[in-house]
Amino acid sequence: MLKEVLFEINNSNYISKSNIASKLNKNENLIEDAFSQLIRMGYIKENDRNSCNSQCTGCSFASLCNKNTVKTVIITEKGEKLLNK
Repeated sequence: MLKEVLFEINNSNYISKSNIASKLNKNENLIEDAFSQLIRMGYIKENDRNSCNSQCTGCSFASLCNKNTVKTVIITEKGEKLLNK
C-alpha cells in the first residue's frame, strides 16, 4: 500500500490525505500512517512553509494572507526509484 500512496502523491496536483484515502478506499488514519512510514523510510520529505525562503513583505497579498503553515511533500530520489520499479 505504501507504493500506492506514493504513486498518488506523485500524480496529484494538490496532495490531500483525505483525497488519497478516498481514491484508495482506505481510512484517512491509515493514509496518515502511510505518510509517516514513507517519511521514516526516506521516500518522501515533508516541509512546512516556515522553512521556505519567501519574503512575505514583498507580496502584495501579505495583508490578506492567513499565514497558516502549509506543508509540502517532496518525493526523494529513493522514492523516485521505488516508483520506477
